[in-house]
Amino acid sequence: MRAKRMRQPFYVIDALAAGYATVHRQPFILLFSIGLSAYLWLGNAITLALPSTSDQSIIAQWIGTLHAIDARTLLVITNLIPLLTPGAEAVTPPPLVLTTGQFGLAVIGLNAVALALSSLFLASLRQLMRPEWPWLQTTLAHSVAIGIRLAGAVGIALSIVALPLVLSIVTVLLMPETTPFFFTGWIALSLIGLVIFGFTPEIITFQRYGPLAALRASWHFARQRWFSIATFLAICTVIEFGFANLWRALAMQPGWLAPAIVGNAYIGSGLRAARLQFYRYYAKM
Repeated sequence: MRAKRMRQPFYVIDALAAGYATVHRQPFILLFSIGLSAYLWLGNAITLALPSTSDQSIIAQWIGTLHAIDARTLLVITNLIPLLTPGAEAVTPPPLVLTTGQFGLAVIGLNAVALALSSLFLASLRQLMRPEWPWLQTTLAHSVAIGIRLAGAVGIALSIVALPLVLSIVTVLLMPETTPFFFTGWIALSLIGLVIFGFTPEIITFQRYGPLAALRASWHFARQRWFSIATFLAICTVIEFGFANLWRALAMQPGWLAPAIVGNAYIGSGLRAARLQFYRYYAKM
């Protein structure tokens, strides 16, 4: 009786090697990250105008907090493309200060653009791993489908966390002493959510699942191999953030902005490809 052939183990280093091999085959994939990072460094930040000093309401306090945030970074939750964001010490053009209505429309528009570009980015990576012809038409078709499903998944996630998040913010504004409790709680929930639902974009990229089915599939995927996933994501996070700090410091030096942006694009895009390869292997695709 013939022995059943065992599948070779797939370690973190194997996923990373496969991811960067994908980037090496078609370096054009770096253009997504390079273009967006250049916009963040060379374009105007988008901020919210400060409320009147006589207004001491909770909403005014919240608006005052948002004034210090660049809408192009922290408020763009649909972006899956690796970015090199400017630090507080970076020399950038003067920010665009918008009214509340304008700021809200800007956030919606930025998320829509980020979703479209992220979907095209993931579809392009998919094509590099599983080529289908005609190349351009297939990539565009996949990017539209991925975008619609990602939008649905983000909508489901927001519908679940929106109310608790708003209540937490209001509580912190009314009782600042509760800040450590809520901050720690949301960090813990975010880490758990990252492990459980973190592979939803990869599942949507490779499978024809709808938003809810993709979230459910990510849950089952994580439940079967939570330790491997947590280890892989932790290593990827350390690599990404560690190198991001290095590239950011390099970008502050005269004449080194372009090499820093390209270096960050290479590291980040390779890690995103490695995530797809990790899921692809364990999903036996």
